[in-house]
Amino acid sequence: MRKINLRAFLLPLFAVLFLVGCGAITKMTGSLVGSLMTKSTDNLNDAAIQVYFMRNVYPKATNVIEVDYFNESWQENGNMVFVSLLNREGMGFLTVNGTVEIDGTVVPHIKNGFYGKWVDKDDLSPKKVVIKTTSGQTAEFTVSAPEPIKIKSVNGKLEGAEVNVNSDLVLEMEAPNATKDTEFKVSMINDIMGISAFTDLGIFKYKNKITIPSAMWENSGSGMSPRDGENWLKVERYNVIPASVSGVGASQVIGMYIDCIPVTVTGEIDESIFGTSSNVGLQINEDLESDKGGMHINITKPTAFLGRPMDSGKKFAMVSFTVRATKLQQSRTSTSTSTTTFGNTRTTTTTTTTETKTFPKLPDAYWDNLVNSLYADFEQVLKNNYNMELIPVEDVLKAPSYNRLEPIEDNISVVEVEESYKGTKNLIPTTLSAIIGNISTTFASDRIDAKLINELGVDGIIAVTLDLEMDWESAALSPRLSIRISGAPNGYIAGPTIYLQGVINGRGVDWDEARMEAEYVMEALPNTIRQKDLMKSLDTAFKKISAAEKEKAYDKLWAIK
Repeated sequence: MRKINLRAFLLPLFAVLFLVGCGAITKMTGSLVGSLMTKSTDNLNDAAIQVYFMRNVYPKATNVIEVDYFNESWQENGNMVFVSLLNREGMGFLTVNGTVEIDGTVVPHIKNGFYGKWVDKDDLSPKKVVIKTTSGQTAEFTVSAPEPIKIKSVNGKLEGAEVNVNSDLVLEMEAPNATKDTEFKVSMINDIMGISAFTDLGIFKYKNKITIPSAMWENSGSGMSPRDGENWLKVERYNVIPASVSGVGASQVIGMYIDCIPVTVTGEIDESIFGTSSNVGLQINEDLESDKGGMHINITKPTAFLGRPMDSGKKFAMVSFTVRATKLQQSRTSTSTSTTTFGNTRTTTTTTTTETKTFPKLPDAYWDNLVNSLYADFEQVLKNNYNMELIPVEDVLKAPSYNRLEPIEDNISVVEVEESYKGTKNLIPTTLSAIIGNISTTFASDRIDAKLINELGVDGIIAVTLDLEMDWESAALSPRLSIRISGAPNGYIAGPTIYLQGVINGRGVDWDEARMEAEYVMEALPNTIRQKDLMKSLDTAFKKISAAEKEKAYDKLWAIK
Protein backbone atom coordinates (compact mmCIF):
# COMPACT_ATOMS: atom_id res chain seq x y z
CA MET A 1 0.00 0.00 0.00
CA ARG A 2 1.03 3.61 -0.59
CA LYS A 3 0.64 6.32 2.02
CA ILE A 4 -1.59 9.00 0.48
CA ASN A 5 -0.93 12.64 1.27
CA LEU A 6 -3.97 14.52 -0.04
CA ARG A 7 -2.54 17.86 0.98
CA ALA A 8 0.45 17.41 -1.31
CA PHE A 9 0.88 19.19 -4.57
CA LEU A 10 -1.28 17.79 -7.39
CA LEU A 11 0.64 17.52 -10.61
CA PRO A 12 -1.36 19.36 -13.28
CA LEU A 13 -3.05 17.05 -15.72
CA PHE A 14 -1.42 18.78 -18.66
CA ALA A 15 2.04 18.12 -17.24
CA VAL A 16 1.11 14.52 -16.52
CA LEU A 17 0.13 13.99 -20.16
CA PHE A 18 3.49 15.25 -21.34
CA LEU A 19 5.67 13.47 -18.80
CA VAL A 20 4.14 10.02 -18.98
CA GLY A 21 5.22 9.42 -22.55
CA CYS A 22 8.83 10.58 -22.18
CA GLY A 23 9.27 10.68 -25.94
CA ALA A 24 7.16 7.62 -26.77
CA ILE A 25 3.80 7.57 -28.52
CA THR A 26 0.97 7.26 -26.03
CA LYS A 27 -2.71 6.86 -26.64
CA MET A 28 -3.41 9.20 -23.77
CA THR A 29 -1.64 12.18 -25.27
CA GLY A 30 -2.90 11.25 -28.71
CA SER A 31 -6.53 11.11 -27.64
CA LEU A 32 -6.71 13.98 -25.18
CA VAL A 33 -4.33 16.68 -26.32
CA GLY A 34 -2.09 15.41 -29.08
CA SER A 35 -4.34 16.13 -32.05
CA LEU A 36 -5.08 19.61 -30.73
CA MET A 37 -1.38 20.35 -30.41
CA THR A 38 -0.23 18.97 -33.75
CA LYS A 39 0.06 21.22 -36.77
CA SER A 40 1.60 20.77 -40.20
CA THR A 41 4.53 22.68 -41.66
CA ASP A 42 6.51 22.91 -44.87
CA ASN A 43 9.30 24.87 -43.14
CA LEU A 44 11.73 22.67 -41.21
CA ASN A 45 13.19 25.75 -39.56
CA ASP A 46 10.13 25.57 -37.30
CA ALA A 47 10.98 22.04 -36.19
CA ALA A 48 13.15 20.36 -33.57
CA ILE A 49 13.77 16.94 -35.12
CA GLN A 50 14.90 13.83 -33.26
CA VAL A 51 15.89 10.69 -35.18
CA TYR A 52 16.03 7.45 -33.14
CA PHE A 53 17.37 3.93 -33.58
CA MET A 54 15.79 1.91 -30.74
CA ARG A 55 16.98 -1.67 -30.20
CA ASN A 56 15.42 -4.50 -28.22
CA VAL A 57 12.05 -2.89 -27.43
CA TYR A 58 10.34 -4.15 -24.30
CA PRO A 59 8.07 -7.21 -24.14
CA LYS A 60 4.34 -7.15 -24.80
CA ALA A 61 3.85 -8.41 -21.25
CA THR A 62 4.72 -4.94 -19.95
CA ASN A 63 1.28 -3.81 -21.22
CA VAL A 64 2.38 -0.20 -21.36
CA ILE A 65 0.46 2.20 -23.53
CA GLU A 66 2.84 1.99 -26.50
CA VAL A 67 2.33 -1.79 -26.69
CA ASP A 68 -1.43 -1.29 -26.54
CA TYR A 69 -1.28 1.40 -29.21
CA PHE A 70 0.63 -0.73 -31.71
CA ASN A 71 -1.35 -3.83 -30.70
CA GLU A 72 -0.49 -6.85 -32.89
CA SER A 73 2.17 -4.98 -34.82
CA TRP A 74 4.34 -4.58 -31.70
CA GLN A 75 7.56 -6.53 -32.28
CA GLU A 76 8.81 -7.75 -28.94
CA ASN A 77 12.61 -7.40 -28.64
CA GLY A 78 12.54 -5.86 -32.11
CA ASN A 79 14.19 -2.73 -33.45
CA MET A 80 12.57 0.48 -34.60
CA VAL A 81 13.77 3.57 -36.41
CA PHE A 82 11.59 6.61 -35.90
CA VAL A 83 11.43 10.38 -36.23
CA SER A 84 9.87 12.85 -33.80
CA LEU A 85 9.09 16.42 -34.81
CA LEU A 86 8.53 19.01 -32.07
CA ASN A 87 7.39 22.60 -32.38
CA ARG A 88 10.46 24.73 -31.75
CA GLU A 89 8.55 27.98 -31.21
CA GLY A 90 5.68 27.31 -28.83
CA MET A 91 3.96 24.12 -27.73
CA GLY A 92 3.11 20.94 -29.57
CA PHE A 93 4.11 18.61 -32.39
CA LEU A 94 4.60 18.98 -36.13
CA THR A 95 3.75 16.94 -39.20
CA VAL A 96 5.50 17.40 -42.51
CA ASN A 97 3.83 18.82 -45.58
CA GLY A 98 5.74 16.35 -47.68
CA THR A 99 7.29 12.94 -47.00
CA VAL A 100 9.44 11.13 -44.45
CA GLU A 101 11.53 8.25 -45.78
CA ILE A 102 13.46 5.62 -43.85
CA ASP A 103 15.89 3.63 -46.00
CA GLY A 104 14.00 4.63 -49.11
CA THR A 105 10.53 3.71 -47.82
CA VAL A 106 7.99 6.47 -47.26
CA VAL A 107 6.56 6.03 -43.77
CA PRO A 108 3.19 7.44 -42.65
CA HIS A 109 2.60 9.89 -39.85
CA ILE A 110 1.29 7.85 -36.92
CA LYS A 111 0.47 10.38 -34.22
CA ASN A 112 1.84 13.52 -32.54
CA GLY A 113 4.66 14.21 -35.00
CA PHE A 114 5.82 10.56 -34.92
CA TYR A 115 6.95 8.67 -38.04
CA GLY A 116 8.35 5.17 -37.54
CA LYS A 117 9.33 1.85 -39.08
CA TRP A 118 10.24 -1.57 -37.66
CA VAL A 119 13.54 -2.98 -38.91
CA ASP A 120 14.82 -6.55 -38.78
CA LYS A 121 16.36 -7.23 -35.36
CA ASP A 122 19.49 -8.62 -37.01
CA ASP A 123 19.86 -5.63 -39.31
CA LEU A 124 22.24 -3.29 -37.51
CA SER A 125 23.32 -1.31 -40.54
CA PRO A 126 23.10 2.51 -40.36
CA LYS A 127 19.70 3.84 -41.45
CA LYS A 128 19.15 6.85 -43.66
CA VAL A 129 16.26 9.20 -42.93
CA VAL A 130 15.21 11.75 -45.54
CA ILE A 131 12.57 14.43 -44.97
CA LYS A 132 11.23 16.32 -47.99
CA THR A 133 8.77 19.20 -47.84
CA THR A 134 6.41 20.50 -50.50
CA SER A 135 8.31 23.81 -50.35
CA GLY A 136 11.42 22.08 -51.66
CA GLN A 137 13.41 21.51 -48.48
CA THR A 138 15.33 18.26 -47.95
CA ALA A 139 16.92 17.14 -44.68
CA GLU A 140 18.98 13.95 -44.41
CA PHE A 141 20.12 12.05 -41.32
CA THR A 142 22.01 8.83 -40.68
CA VAL A 143 21.38 6.93 -37.45
CA SER A 144 23.49 3.97 -36.32
CA ALA A 145 22.51 1.01 -34.16
CA PRO A 146 23.43 1.61 -30.49
CA GLU A 147 25.57 -0.79 -28.49
CA PRO A 148 23.82 -3.13 -26.05
CA ILE A 149 23.28 -3.16 -22.30
CA LYS A 150 22.11 -6.19 -20.33
CA ILE A 151 20.79 -6.58 -16.80
CA LYS A 152 22.60 -9.38 -14.95
CA SER A 153 20.86 -8.94 -11.60
CA VAL A 154 18.56 -6.65 -9.62
CA ASN A 155 19.29 -6.65 -5.90
CA GLY A 156 21.20 -9.89 -6.40
CA LYS A 157 18.60 -11.71 -8.55
CA LEU A 158 17.82 -12.01 -12.23
CA GLU A 159 14.54 -13.83 -11.71
CA GLY A 160 12.05 -13.09 -8.96
CA ALA A 161 13.81 -9.85 -8.05
CA GLU A 162 12.21 -7.60 -5.43
CA VAL A 163 12.53 -3.83 -5.51
CA ASN A 164 11.81 -2.07 -2.22
CA VAL A 165 11.16 1.64 -2.69
CA ASN A 166 12.45 2.32 0.81
CA SER A 167 15.84 0.78 0.03
CA ASP A 168 18.79 1.30 -2.29
CA LEU A 169 18.72 -0.35 -5.72
CA VAL A 170 21.70 -2.55 -6.62
CA LEU A 171 22.14 -3.25 -10.34
CA GLU A 172 24.64 -5.54 -12.01
CA MET A 173 24.89 -5.00 -15.77
CA GLU A 174 26.98 -5.68 -18.81
CA ALA A 175 27.66 -3.07 -21.51
CA PRO A 176 30.37 -3.79 -24.12
CA ASN A 177 32.73 -0.93 -24.94
CA ALA A 178 31.34 1.30 -22.18
CA THR A 179 33.49 4.31 -21.30
CA LYS A 180 33.62 6.68 -18.35
CA ASP A 181 31.11 8.88 -20.19
CA THR A 182 28.56 6.14 -20.94
CA GLU A 183 25.21 6.89 -19.32
CA PHE A 184 22.17 4.76 -18.70
CA LYS A 185 18.62 5.49 -17.62
CA VAL A 186 16.49 3.59 -15.09
CA SER A 187 12.71 3.45 -15.59
CA MET A 188 9.76 1.55 -14.14
CA ILE A 189 6.06 1.36 -14.90
CA ASN A 190 3.60 3.68 -13.20
CA ASP A 191 -0.20 3.71 -13.47
CA ILE A 192 -2.24 6.85 -13.91
CA MET A 193 -5.97 6.91 -14.55
CA GLY A 194 -5.89 3.29 -15.67
CA ILE A 195 -3.04 3.77 -18.13
CA SER A 196 0.40 2.20 -17.70
CA ALA A 197 3.61 3.80 -18.92
CA PHE A 198 7.32 3.76 -18.14
CA THR A 199 8.49 6.73 -16.12
CA ASP A 200 12.12 7.81 -15.85
CA LEU A 201 13.59 7.47 -12.36
CA GLY A 202 17.20 8.42 -12.81
CA ILE A 203 20.14 8.82 -15.18
CA PHE A 204 23.58 7.67 -14.07
CA LYS A 205 27.12 7.00 -15.24
CA TYR A 206 27.47 3.35 -16.21
CA LYS A 207 29.20 0.87 -13.92
CA ASN A 208 29.11 -2.92 -14.09
CA LYS A 209 27.73 -2.82 -10.54
CA ILE A 210 26.09 0.27 -9.13
CA THR A 211 24.22 1.07 -5.93
CA ILE A 212 21.59 3.77 -6.40
CA PRO A 213 20.42 5.55 -3.22
CA SER A 214 16.81 5.01 -2.17
CA ALA A 215 16.20 8.75 -2.60
CA MET A 216 15.80 8.01 -6.32
CA TRP A 217 12.30 6.58 -5.83
CA GLU A 218 10.85 9.93 -4.73
CA ASN A 219 12.81 11.98 -7.26
CA SER A 220 11.61 10.71 -10.63
CA GLY A 221 11.62 12.82 -13.76
CA SER A 222 7.83 13.07 -13.92
CA GLY A 223 6.94 12.81 -10.23
CA MET A 224 5.32 9.41 -10.85
CA SER A 225 5.78 6.53 -8.43
CA PRO A 226 6.46 2.92 -9.51
CA ARG A 227 3.43 0.65 -9.49
CA ASP A 228 3.03 -1.66 -6.50
CA GLY A 229 3.40 -5.39 -6.97
CA GLU A 230 4.11 -6.74 -10.44
CA ASN A 231 6.24 -4.32 -12.43
CA TRP A 232 9.09 -4.15 -14.93
CA LEU A 233 12.47 -2.50 -14.49
CA LYS A 234 13.96 -1.03 -17.65
CA VAL A 235 17.49 0.17 -18.28
CA GLU A 236 18.39 2.17 -21.38
CA ARG A 237 21.85 2.80 -22.73
CA TYR A 238 21.90 5.76 -25.06
CA ASN A 239 24.11 7.99 -27.11
CA VAL A 240 23.19 11.37 -28.52
CA ILE A 241 24.80 13.05 -31.51
CA PRO A 242 23.93 16.69 -32.26
CA ALA A 243 23.14 17.03 -35.95
CA SER A 244 23.51 20.35 -37.70
CA VAL A 245 21.41 20.16 -40.87
CA SER A 246 20.90 23.14 -43.13
CA GLY A 247 17.35 24.44 -43.08
CA VAL A 248 16.39 22.58 -39.88
CA GLY A 249 15.72 24.53 -36.68
CA ALA A 250 17.40 21.97 -34.43
CA SER A 251 18.13 18.24 -34.64
CA GLN A 252 19.80 15.36 -32.88
CA VAL A 253 20.34 11.66 -33.59
CA ILE A 254 19.78 9.20 -30.74
CA GLY A 255 20.66 5.54 -30.36
CA MET A 256 18.98 3.68 -27.50
CA TYR A 257 19.27 0.04 -26.42
CA ILE A 258 16.80 -1.33 -23.88
CA ASP A 259 16.84 -4.23 -21.47
CA CYS A 260 13.85 -5.00 -19.29
CA ILE A 261 13.05 -7.62 -16.62
CA PRO A 262 10.00 -8.31 -14.40
CA VAL A 263 10.28 -7.34 -10.73
CA THR A 264 8.04 -7.07 -7.68
CA VAL A 265 7.74 -3.65 -6.05
CA THR A 266 7.32 -3.41 -2.27
CA GLY A 267 7.56 -0.62 0.30
CA GLU A 268 5.77 2.70 0.65
CA ILE A 269 6.14 6.12 -0.93
CA ASP A 270 4.25 9.15 0.29
CA GLU A 271 1.85 9.95 -2.56
CA SER A 272 -0.71 12.45 -3.65
CA ILE A 273 -3.51 11.35 -5.96
CA PHE A 274 -2.85 10.25 -9.59
CA GLY A 275 0.02 8.06 -8.33
CA THR A 276 2.47 10.95 -8.04
CA SER A 277 5.01 11.26 -5.28
CA SER A 278 4.19 13.96 -2.75
CA ASN A 279 7.80 15.10 -3.05
CA VAL A 280 7.81 18.09 -5.40
CA GLY A 281 11.32 19.23 -4.60
CA LEU A 282 12.66 21.78 -2.15
CA GLN A 283 11.15 25.08 -1.07
CA ILE A 284 12.45 27.77 1.25
CA ASN A 285 9.42 29.90 2.07
CA GLU A 286 9.84 32.17 5.06
CA ASP A 287 10.03 35.73 6.34
CA LEU A 288 13.20 37.32 7.65
CA GLU A 289 12.89 40.27 9.98
CA SER A 290 15.20 43.27 10.29
CA ASP A 291 14.97 46.74 11.79
CA LYS A 292 13.90 48.00 8.34
CA GLY A 293 11.06 45.51 7.98
CA GLY A 294 10.58 42.00 6.67
CA MET A 295 12.01 40.25 3.64
CA HIS A 296 10.16 37.27 2.20
CA ILE A 297 12.11 34.39 0.67
CA ASN A 298 10.44 31.97 -1.74
CA ILE A 299 13.19 29.86 -3.33
CA THR A 300 12.46 26.48 -4.93
CA LYS A 301 14.26 23.58 -6.54
CA PRO A 302 12.73 20.65 -8.44
CA THR A 303 13.22 17.03 -7.45
CA ALA A 304 16.73 15.63 -7.80
CA PHE A 305 16.08 14.35 -11.35
CA LEU A 306 16.07 17.98 -12.51
CA GLY A 307 17.51 19.75 -9.46
CA ARG A 308 21.28 19.97 -9.34
CA PRO A 309 23.05 20.48 -5.97
CA MET A 310 24.33 24.02 -5.66
CA ASP A 311 27.89 22.98 -4.87
CA SER A 312 28.13 20.65 -7.90
CA GLY A 313 29.11 23.54 -10.17
CA LYS A 314 32.07 25.88 -9.84
CA LYS A 315 32.22 27.89 -13.05
CA PHE A 316 29.21 29.99 -14.01
CA ALA A 317 28.15 32.73 -16.39
CA MET A 318 25.98 35.71 -15.48
CA VAL A 319 23.87 35.98 -18.62
CA SER A 320 21.29 38.43 -17.33
CA PHE A 321 21.48 41.06 -14.61
CA THR A 322 18.78 43.71 -14.94
CA VAL A 323 17.22 46.37 -12.72
CA ARG A 324 13.77 47.67 -13.73
CA ALA A 325 11.72 50.40 -12.06
CA THR A 326 7.96 50.81 -12.50
CA LYS A 327 5.19 53.07 -11.23
CA LEU A 328 7.58 55.96 -10.56
CA GLN A 329 4.67 58.33 -11.09
CA GLN A 330 1.28 57.47 -9.64
CA SER A 331 -2.02 59.29 -9.36
CA ARG A 332 -4.97 58.65 -7.09
CA THR A 333 -8.39 60.22 -7.33
CA SER A 334 -10.69 60.78 -4.37
CA THR A 335 -14.27 62.07 -4.33
CA SER A 336 -16.03 63.93 -1.52
CA THR A 337 -19.65 65.04 -1.29
CA SER A 338 -21.12 67.88 0.80
CA THR A 339 -24.73 69.04 1.16
CA THR A 340 -26.00 72.51 2.05
CA THR A 341 -29.55 73.70 2.65
CA PHE A 342 -30.79 77.26 2.08
CA GLY A 343 -34.44 77.66 2.74
CA ASN A 344 -36.26 74.93 0.88
CA THR A 345 -33.32 74.42 -1.45
CA ARG A 346 -30.89 71.60 -0.84
CA THR A 347 -27.61 71.62 -2.78
CA THR A 348 -25.21 68.68 -3.10
CA THR A 349 -21.65 69.40 -4.18
CA THR A 350 -19.25 66.68 -5.36
CA THR A 351 -15.54 67.47 -5.38
CA THR A 352 -13.01 65.30 -7.20
CA THR A 353 -9.37 65.62 -6.20
CA THR A 354 -6.44 64.02 -8.01
CA GLU A 355 -3.16 63.64 -6.15
CA THR A 356 0.03 62.74 -8.00
CA LYS A 357 3.27 61.47 -6.52
CA THR A 358 6.49 61.14 -8.45
CA PHE A 359 9.72 59.38 -7.50
CA PRO A 360 12.63 61.79 -7.84
CA LYS A 361 14.16 61.78 -11.31
CA LEU A 362 17.71 60.63 -10.77
CA PRO A 363 20.70 60.95 -13.08
CA ASP A 364 21.74 57.81 -14.95
CA ALA A 365 24.87 57.65 -12.81
CA TYR A 366 22.72 56.77 -9.78
CA TRP A 367 21.20 53.78 -11.57
CA ASP A 368 24.54 52.69 -12.99
CA ASN A 369 26.02 52.79 -9.50
CA LEU A 370 23.12 50.71 -8.18
CA VAL A 371 23.51 48.02 -10.83
CA ASN A 372 27.28 47.81 -10.39
CA SER A 373 27.15 47.63 -6.60
CA LEU A 374 24.36 45.04 -6.69
CA TYR A 375 26.36 42.88 -9.08
CA ALA A 376 29.46 43.10 -6.89
CA ASP A 377 27.47 42.17 -3.77
CA PHE A 378 25.68 39.33 -5.56
CA GLU A 379 28.97 37.91 -6.82
CA GLN A 380 30.45 38.06 -3.32
CA VAL A 381 27.51 36.15 -1.81
CA LEU A 382 27.98 33.43 -4.44
CA LYS A 383 31.70 33.16 -3.72
CA ASN A 384 31.20 33.11 0.05
CA ASN A 385 28.75 30.22 -0.17
CA TYR A 386 30.06 28.14 -3.07
CA ASN A 387 33.42 29.53 -4.12
CA MET A 388 31.93 30.09 -7.56
CA GLU A 389 33.85 31.59 -10.42
CA LEU A 390 31.94 33.94 -12.73
CA ILE A 391 33.43 34.24 -16.19
CA PRO A 392 33.75 37.77 -17.61
CA VAL A 393 30.44 39.17 -18.85
CA GLU A 394 32.26 40.29 -21.99
CA ASP A 395 32.76 36.59 -22.87
CA VAL A 396 29.03 35.94 -22.39
CA LEU A 397 28.09 38.71 -24.79
CA LYS A 398 30.28 37.13 -27.50
CA ALA A 399 28.50 33.74 -27.40
CA PRO A 400 26.75 32.97 -30.73
CA SER A 401 23.46 32.00 -29.07
CA TYR A 402 23.51 35.13 -26.88
CA ASN A 403 23.77 37.39 -29.90
CA ARG A 404 20.68 35.75 -31.41
CA LEU A 405 18.73 35.94 -28.17
CA GLU A 406 15.78 38.29 -27.84
CA PRO A 407 15.14 39.83 -24.39
CA ILE A 408 11.96 38.85 -22.56
CA GLU A 409 9.10 41.15 -23.53
CA ASP A 410 6.84 42.30 -20.71
CA ASN A 411 3.63 43.69 -22.16
CA ILE A 412 1.99 44.20 -18.78
CA SER A 413 4.27 46.47 -16.76
CA VAL A 414 5.23 49.94 -17.93
CA VAL A 415 8.97 49.98 -17.26
CA GLU A 416 10.19 53.52 -16.70
CA VAL A 417 13.83 52.76 -15.87
CA GLU A 418 15.74 49.70 -17.07
CA GLU A 419 19.46 49.24 -16.53
CA SER A 420 21.51 46.08 -17.04
CA TYR A 421 25.01 45.08 -16.05
CA LYS A 422 27.38 45.60 -18.98
CA GLY A 423 24.60 45.23 -21.55
CA THR A 424 23.24 41.84 -20.50
CA LYS A 425 19.69 41.01 -21.60
CA ASN A 426 16.63 40.46 -19.43
CA LEU A 427 16.08 36.68 -19.57
CA ILE A 428 13.66 36.02 -16.71
CA PRO A 429 9.94 36.23 -17.51
CA THR A 430 8.24 37.76 -14.47
CA THR A 431 4.64 38.01 -15.72
CA LEU A 432 2.24 35.28 -16.80
CA SER A 433 2.08 36.57 -20.37
CA ALA A 434 5.88 36.59 -20.65
CA ILE A 435 6.13 33.08 -19.18
CA ILE A 436 3.56 31.68 -21.63
CA GLY A 437 5.18 33.50 -24.54
CA ASN A 438 8.51 31.79 -23.88
CA ILE A 439 7.26 28.20 -23.67
CA SER A 440 8.66 25.79 -26.24
CA THR A 441 8.45 22.02 -26.66
CA THR A 442 11.86 21.73 -28.31
CA PHE A 443 14.22 19.08 -26.91
CA ALA A 444 16.46 19.83 -23.94
CA SER A 445 19.77 20.52 -25.68
CA ASP A 446 18.10 23.06 -28.00
CA ARG A 447 16.97 25.27 -25.13
CA ILE A 448 18.84 28.51 -24.64
CA ASP A 449 20.24 27.47 -21.24
CA ALA A 450 21.86 24.34 -22.67
CA LYS A 451 23.23 26.18 -25.70
CA LEU A 452 24.85 28.93 -23.64
CA ILE A 453 26.31 26.46 -21.15
CA ASN A 454 27.87 24.49 -23.99
CA GLU A 455 29.21 27.52 -25.86
CA LEU A 456 30.61 29.19 -22.74
CA GLY A 457 32.11 26.02 -21.25
CA VAL A 458 30.49 26.59 -17.84
CA ASP A 459 28.61 24.49 -15.28
CA GLY A 460 25.59 26.75 -15.29
CA ILE A 461 24.15 30.17 -16.08
CA ILE A 462 22.65 32.78 -13.79
CA ALA A 463 19.83 35.21 -14.60
CA VAL A 464 18.74 37.94 -12.19
CA THR A 465 16.04 40.60 -12.47
CA LEU A 466 15.40 43.18 -9.77
CA ASP A 467 11.98 44.82 -10.15
CA LEU A 468 11.43 48.03 -8.17
CA GLU A 469 8.01 49.57 -7.62
CA MET A 470 7.33 52.88 -5.89
CA ASP A 471 5.26 52.63 -2.72
CA TRP A 472 2.51 55.26 -2.62
CA GLU A 473 2.80 56.14 1.05
CA SER A 474 6.57 56.38 1.47
CA ALA A 475 7.88 56.91 -2.09
CA ALA A 476 10.20 54.00 -1.30
CA LEU A 477 11.23 51.57 -4.04
CA SER A 478 10.11 48.13 -2.91
CA PRO A 479 12.37 45.37 -4.29
CA ARG A 480 11.45 42.05 -5.89
CA LEU A 481 14.54 40.02 -6.78
CA SER A 482 13.92 37.14 -9.23
CA ILE A 483 16.71 34.63 -9.71
CA ARG A 484 17.25 31.48 -11.74
CA ILE A 485 20.43 29.39 -11.81
CA SER A 486 20.22 26.63 -14.39
CA GLY A 487 22.45 23.80 -15.56
CA ALA A 488 22.89 21.42 -18.48
CA PRO A 489 20.19 18.84 -19.28
CA ASN A 490 20.01 15.52 -17.47
CA GLY A 491 20.14 13.12 -20.39
CA TYR A 492 18.53 13.95 -23.73
CA ILE A 493 14.98 14.55 -22.51
CA ALA A 494 15.06 16.51 -19.27
CA GLY A 495 16.34 20.03 -19.09
CA PRO A 496 17.45 22.51 -18.26
CA THR A 497 18.31 21.34 -14.78
CA ILE A 498 17.84 23.88 -11.99
CA TYR A 499 20.23 24.76 -9.18
CA LEU A 500 17.58 27.07 -7.71
CA GLN A 501 14.98 29.62 -8.71
CA GLY A 502 12.60 31.97 -6.97
CA VAL A 503 11.96 35.40 -5.53
CA ILE A 504 13.06 37.55 -2.60
CA ASN A 505 10.90 40.59 -1.94
CA GLY A 506 10.10 43.18 0.71
CA ARG A 507 9.09 46.80 1.30
CA GLY A 508 11.54 49.58 0.68
CA VAL A 509 12.67 52.34 3.02
CA ASP A 510 11.08 55.79 2.93
CA TRP A 511 12.96 57.91 0.38
CA ASP A 512 13.59 60.81 2.77
CA GLU A 513 14.89 58.42 5.42
CA ALA A 514 17.09 56.68 2.85
CA ARG A 515 18.64 60.00 1.88
CA MET A 516 19.24 61.01 5.52
CA GLU A 517 21.06 57.74 6.22
CA ALA A 518 23.28 57.99 3.14
CA GLU A 519 26.91 58.89 3.80
CA TYR A 520 27.16 60.07 0.22
CA VAL A 521 24.41 60.94 -2.20
CA MET A 522 24.49 57.80 -4.37
CA GLU A 523 23.83 55.60 -1.33
CA ALA A 524 20.26 56.86 -1.18
CA LEU A 525 19.09 54.54 -3.97
CA PRO A 526 20.63 51.35 -2.46
CA ASN A 527 19.20 52.40 0.91
CA THR A 528 15.61 52.81 -0.30
CA ILE A 529 15.64 49.35 -1.96
CA ARG A 530 17.31 47.82 1.14
CA GLN A 531 20.20 46.38 -0.80
CA LYS A 532 22.01 45.08 2.30
CA ASP A 533 18.91 43.25 3.53
CA LEU A 534 18.37 41.78 0.05
CA MET A 535 21.89 40.33 0.04
CA LYS A 536 21.51 38.97 3.59
CA SER A 537 18.29 37.28 2.52
CA LEU A 538 20.00 35.83 -0.55
CA ASP A 539 22.80 34.50 1.63
CA THR A 540 20.24 32.89 3.96
CA ALA A 541 18.40 31.33 1.02
CA PHE A 542 21.63 29.80 -0.32
CA LYS A 543 22.54 28.33 3.05
CA LYS A 544 19.07 26.89 3.64
CA ILE A 545 18.74 25.35 0.16
CA SER A 546 22.18 23.74 0.52
CA ALA A 547 21.22 22.23 3.88
CA ALA A 548 17.94 20.92 2.42
CA GLU A 549 19.81 19.33 -0.52
CA LYS A 550 22.00 17.32 1.81
CA GLU A 551 19.05 16.29 3.96
CA LYS A 552 17.20 14.97 0.88
CA ALA A 553 20.30 13.20 -0.58
CA TYR A 554 20.61 15.33 -3.72
CA ASP A 555 24.39 15.15 -3.36
CA LYS A 556 24.36 11.34 -3.19
CA LEU A 557 22.24 10.97 -6.32
CA TRP A 558 24.30 13.45 -8.35
CA ALA A 559 27.56 11.89 -7.17
CA ILE A 560 26.83 8.90 -9.44
CA LYS A 561 25.56 10.92 -12.42
